[in-house]
Formats: sequence, C-alpha cells, structure tokens
Amino acid sequence: MPRKTTRRSILKSVGGAATLSAVGGLSGCLAAGDRQLRLDTVAVESDVDGEFYYPTQEHIESGAYSPLTRPLYIYVNHATLAENPSLIGSFVRFYIEGQHDFAREVGYYATTDEVREANHARLDAVLDELGVSTDGEPSGTVTCTGSNTVAPVTDAAAEDFENLHPRAQVNVNPQGTGAGFSEFTRGQSDVQSASREILPSEQETAERNGVEYSRYEIGWDGLAIVKHADNDWCDRLTLDELRRIWEFRSDVKRWNDLNEDWPNRPMMLYGRDTASGTFDYFTEAVTGEIGNIRDDYSPHSQTYNIMEGVGRNVYGLGWGAVGYYHALRGDGE
Repeated sequence: MPRKTTRRSILKSVGGAATLSAVGGLSGCLAAGDRQLRLDTVAVESDVDGEFYYPTQEHIESGAYSPLTRPLYIYVNHATLAENPSLIGSFVRFYIEGQHDFAREVGYYATTDEVREANHARLDAVLDELGVSTDGEPSGTVTCTGSNTVAPVTDAAAEDFENLHPRAQVNVNPQGTGAGFSEFTRGQSDVQSASREILPSEQETAERNGVEYSRYEIGWDGLAIVKHADNDWCDRLTLDELRRIWEFRSDVKRWNDLNEDWPNRPMMLYGRDTASGTFDYFTEAVTGEIGNIRDDYSPHSQTYNIMEGVGRNVYGLGWGAVGYYHALRGDGE
C-alpha cells in the first residue's frame, strides 16, 4: 500500500535534513539542496511568571512556555463513526491509547494521563449514545483532514493501525485546520486534525449540515519564534515586543524600531497563512485577536518554507510549530 503524503515524506522530498541542538534554544543548520539554512530560537516572556523561556519539553510540559503552548486536537464525525464503528471507532481508540507515544515520536509533547483517560471516557460515552461498538475486524478507509501541524501525529497513529489491521487504510490529507474544518463541517471527512478549537462560525456550519462530532485532546505543541543563527542581538522578546512586531499596522519596520541598539536593517518576517490553525492561535495569543496581523509579512502554508526564509536571511524572523524542528532533527524516525 503506498504511503500517504506526510510531513516526513515532504521533508525527504525536498532534501531536508537538520542538525539542531539545544544551546540556549534550538539551533543549527538545515540542508536545502546545496545551501545551509542557519536557525535559532528566541526566548519568549511568559505570561505566567514574567521570566523568559525557550520552547523546550520541560518548559512546555510545565506550562511555563505560555502563551505559546497550545493543545492539539482531533474531532470525530459521529455519523461516519456510527456507520463503521469497527473501523473508525477502533482507530480513534487506538489513537487515544497511544497518543503520548505518537505525539512524542514526531517531536510534540504528551498530555497528562488524566487527559488521555478523559478522552477514553468521552469516546465510550459517544459509542454508547450512538448504540454501536467497536467489535469486529476493522475494514475500509478512514479519511483524515485538517491541520498540517497535527498531521504527523495522526499519521504515526495511522501507520501503526494499518500495520495491525491490513484491511484498514487511513488517509491523512492535511491542508490546514481552517480548510479541514470546511470539509469536516460538511460531513466530508471522518477525523479532523486541528491545532485550535473549532470556531463559532464553523460550529454553525456543522449544525446547518447536521454534523455532530466530539473533540479529543491528543498532544501539546509549542510555537517557536525563529531567527537566523547569525542574529546575535535578539536573544529574547517580551510579549509586548511580539505584539508590536506582528499587530496590524505595526510601526516596526526595521530592527532598530524595536531597540535602538539593534541594526538599522529591514525586519524580514515569515509566518503561516490564514488557512492555518497555527495562524489563528498565534494571532490571538500575541495580538489578542484572531487575524490581527500586519499585511507585509511573508505567509506560507508549510512551516518548512518559514524556516527556509528565516534561515537564508540574517535579518529574518518567523514563527511556527517547534515540533516541526524536532522532526527535522530526526527525533522519532
């Protein structure tokens, strides 16, 4: 059976290989063809205690790396679950049971055991409400849409599930959280990966289309603020400085607009595009409102392209899922 398009296969297809090390933050080189992309992370002020933290496992799982730590979710379509519970129900149960390992395998972070047990209880309640069970050998195809960020976790679960059940196929087709919800809320997919919660407008679409669903928290992720490794002036940023950089109609155009001791050079900015749940989470966490962002940055649908832009420009700055960098480093492969 041919493997699906995943973050790992995308990275291999572009020749991506990284050596990243935690010296202060995550830093190192990413090979792109015959060029070297030099990357580092910036420490960010915590809204918990006012200290500055890098997006490490310790800081994310302790809650210190806030507000740039976010939960990762899957949403399950009840109609298709009821139609084929031995397939979809078994896959979701398998996913939940192994969610700690699947998240860590691809460079993200495990939830607490209590969260996982709550997921099991929620799935049991849904199955009881639908009057179905997961008995029987799984057979058929599960369609998974949504987040590029969460897709590697879902794909790790899918691959192991397929290995156990040869008659089952799980197609993971990431296109962004927002684009995925557009399909899911119209009943066009079985499982939706999401890097944010469903929006009220998306809930309304689901209601109009008679789509009922349940939500499961399957991991945690940190959003990294990334700079070029040769940037030796910006080691940390306050939340106010991040807001000033990224808010709509920002007056920060050059590095010395933020700090007069920094270079009088244009700040080249990179981030996710509007179809991304990462975009929604970041803009709300940093600027206070989803979609409140300057219009002169370089938007991308893939985190790799953000790293590529920053890694080629000493005056670059960007943001994206830190788990992506762990996967590039080769963790879990």
